[in-house]
Amino acid sequence: MKKRRAVRMRRLAGLAKTEERRECEELGRVQRSLDQDEKRLDELEAYRKEYSRRFEGTQQVAPARWQDYQNFLQRIDHAMTDQRNNIQVGKQARDAHRQRWLVKRQKLESIERVVDRFQKSEDAAVERKQQKSQDELYSTARINRDRSES
Repeated sequence: MKKRRAVRMRRLAGLAKTEERRECEELGRVQRSLDQDEKRLDELEAYRKEYSRRFEGTQQVAPARWQDYQNFLQRIDHAMTDQRNNIQVGKQARDAHRQRWLVKRQKLESIERVVDRFQKSEDAAVERKQQKSQDELYSTARINRDRSES
């Protein structure tokens, strides 16, 4: 009976390990996507600063060019706002995946502890059986020796 439980639990541990690994990989994918979004935001911010810095150096600007400049800055600001929103959504997704991964990890660790306990129980039962066999052999040999001496 115990052997069957240990085997079943090992199968269950294998499934739990697969689920945990899959969730971990998904967490990694979400984190990489978040990292890319943060990098894009950094690039947008750097581009906006550089564009503003270059435009500040011009002395006289035609009204049409000034309007184009303002419109372009608004588009960059809008893109940065969108990117910040993407980052916020990405952080929420990452946190949700991290939480799911932690639950899967805890489940796997619990199952592994049960498997270890069953394995130790099996090992102890085998050891007791071997000890009993050795004791019976020794007892039989001693009885036979005592008979032959009498």
